[in-house]
Amino acid sequence: MDPRIVLDNLDVGVMAISPDWTIAEWSAPAARITGLPAERVVGRNFWVAFPSTKATPVERVLRDVLADGEPRMLVTPARAPELKGMVFETRVTRAPGNYLLMLFRQVRQELDPQSPTAPILAAFERERRLYLQLFDSLPIPALVVAIDGQILEANPEGVGLLGAADAPALRGRSLGDWAAEAERSALLATLRDAVHGRQQLHLTLDFGGEAAREVDAVIENVAPGESSAKLLFLAVDVSRELLLQRRLLKADRLSQLGVLVSGVAHELNNPLSAIAAFAELLKIDTKNPEHRESAEIIHAEAMRAGRVVRTLLDFARQRPRVRQAVAIKDVAERVVALHKGDLKKGRVQAFILIPDDLPAVIGDPQELQQVLLNALANAEQAVAATGRGGKVVIEARRVDDRVVVMVEDTGPGVPPDIIDRVFEPFFTTKGEAGTGLGLAISSGLVKAMSGRMYIHNVEGAGARLVVELPSAPVSAQPEVERPARAVERPLSVLIVEDEETVRRGMVRMTERLGHHVASASGFDEAVARLKEAGVYDALLVDVHLDEAHSGFDLLETLRVEGRGRGRRLIFTTGDSISARTRDQLQVSERPVLKKPFRLEELRQILLRVAGEQTATPQ
Repeated sequence: MDPRIVLDNLDVGVMAISPDWTIAEWSAPAARITGLPAERVVGRNFWVAFPSTKATPVERVLRDVLADGEPRMLVTPARAPELKGMVFETRVTRAPGNYLLMLFRQVRQELDPQSPTAPILAAFERERRLYLQLFDSLPIPALVVAIDGQILEANPEGVGLLGAADAPALRGRSLGDWAAEAERSALLATLRDAVHGRQQLHLTLDFGGEAAREVDAVIENVAPGESSAKLLFLAVDVSRELLLQRRLLKADRLSQLGVLVSGVAHELNNPLSAIAAFAELLKIDTKNPEHRESAEIIHAEAMRAGRVVRTLLDFARQRPRVRQAVAIKDVAERVVALHKGDLKKGRVQAFILIPDDLPAVIGDPQELQQVLLNALANAEQAVAATGRGGKVVIEARRVDDRVVVMVEDTGPGVPPDIIDRVFEPFFTTKGEAGTGLGLAISSGLVKAMSGRMYIHNVEGAGARLVVELPSAPVSAQPEVERPARAVERPLSVLIVEDEETVRRGMVRMTERLGHHVASASGFDEAVARLKEAGVYDALLVDVHLDEAHSGFDLLETLRVEGRGRGRRLIFTTGDSISARTRDQLQVSERPVLKKPFRLEELRQILLRVAGEQTATPQ
């Protein structure tokens, strides 16, 4: 007779387990009793097919029979969710070749209600359901794992933490599969230590391509005294908290950098002022074409360096939001200049296709610069990631009453499955290199300017980030820079500047405009000059004079004397970042000329102050 016929006609289920724990046989009654077809069981590792038997009496009996060959019986409730509510009576024997044979039948329905065993099993089942409900109701991720990291059970939060579809998809898998490679050995060591006492662990979970998650875990052995430990792994996802801590640390470093930039800006802007002043004068006065060209280049580069320093100051300082007409082309040129080094390293060419007659937009200049700089940085990184170079195009045009700005790159584009999430806070595809805040912040800034931002892929190219902003009315368009013109009447000007080269440059520029100039190198000399000469039409005074005095001290001296000469003062500065300096400038209500400056800027501010004195009775 065929042994298969015998097995299939028994009233008990039969399972055969090979020495390597592979299930070699699963009879038809076994499938009928459990509801599990043979194709779901045969050929699988026993501990993978039935992971909930790990660290239970079932495992202990199997290993004891395998060790001594003595048959054993046990009655136990099934622990697998698909066998919920079933109780089995099982006989385990060792067959030739170290195979294990398990003959089992379902006995719960056969128990007599009057049997002493019945209330024990009923109470056991109630307790099991209670603990299962508590486990599933935990508000934090919870796993039950074996000492080797094999997952035996997971609650819904644990399933979500590991990104699985459901708990059965996790059973039998190793927790180490999700641990960062460098942390796997530490994880296994901590699990071994947890058999003897509670352990705490910080673990990085790696999801291959997606952002890693940082968890703080507590591991407790919930089956002490058993031969096979069951470890409860309770985890808290601290990814966002760690990211916020890093952001706060970065903000603190940026704050310290801001103080450093303030000092560096002052030290740079003063020599740049002298270079720009003498270069512009040479450009105007020289008759030699070659000298004029050289002077033009020197002047242009000095002013460009000054703009870079001013841009750094704008980024570093905190200031209230403003709304004014802003020329998009000027902003685009500044951000490309700021990002020039990274563009070169990534072999990325940047092109600005913005017409000169494009209307200005209404917004905050610094915030617009931040938006475009972030867009350019993202585009450059996308292109550089391809390893073959490429280009980024910043284009803008007018559409009805709005200005549409587009930043397009030749990178790989944004994967369609995440393109709707790129503006979410903390969402990033850059791992540790990204914060997930750049586009989120930019989107918020654009919305605050009554605009909108969106992104889409370009067929045959990369991605295109689009920013729409309201255009400024004609009356609010920024003024076009004009060359310096001769003054209508000469003014008497006192220049107070502690650095000799800067002072000499300012004197030469003011004289070139046709004014009469006197100069002083510090507070005491300035006070003496004011006493000697009596009246000056305008005073150009540096904010930082010497260790004992500032330009504000000179302004206060003039106000105390009560002759109205304080209204003729103009502050010059290469640093307006410090809160104290900004507050004092605001309280002073005096005009400010930022270094380095052009001849035309000097002409206009002198005429403005002189005009105020003409209109104001002395």
